[in-house]
Amino acid sequence: MAGKGRGVAAFTFNIEALGIGRGSMPETRVGPNPLFPQTDFKPMPLKDGEDENYMLALKQEMRGTMQRRPQNIKPLKNKVERYTERYLKKTHVEDEEWTPDWNLFPKDLMPQKKKPHPKTGILNELAKKDDGTVENSDEENEKKKNNEEEEIEEEELEEDAEEV
Repeated sequence: MAGKGRGVAAFTFNIEALGIGRGSMPETRVGPNPLFPQTDFKPMPLKDGEDENYMLALKQEMRGTMQRRPQNIKPLKNKVERYTERYLKKTHVEDEEWTPDWNLFPKDLMPQKKKPHPKTGILNELAKKDDGTVENSDEENEKKKNNEEEEIEEEELEEDAEEV
């Protein structure tokens, strides 16, 4: 039977029989893997000579003439049409053309124009009174009357003073 697992990591077989001892375990890694593997052989340096320079110049000249020929078609960077743009254009056109057959849909889904409801009660009275003037409280109305009476009296006094 196996151990009861009470916190002790005990193997039921002898690990040393497998050839694994305390000193034979690999060391833990400290850092990340290198980005590039170690190369055993370094590449050969480029040949530098009159023949190699001539071949390099000939190759570059040939590449340039091939690019200048009319058969070489350069892609336009600004005129790239993406699939999503084309898809959006098609859906926009389809949306403008499509009108549903409302006989196939329930009446609840059919868009309805809102009918203006007649104003009732107090709102109707306020709408009738609302001719652009602001309703004031009783105190403000009394103040206005007093101010108007004072202005009238002042005007009369001024007229009397002018006549004399």
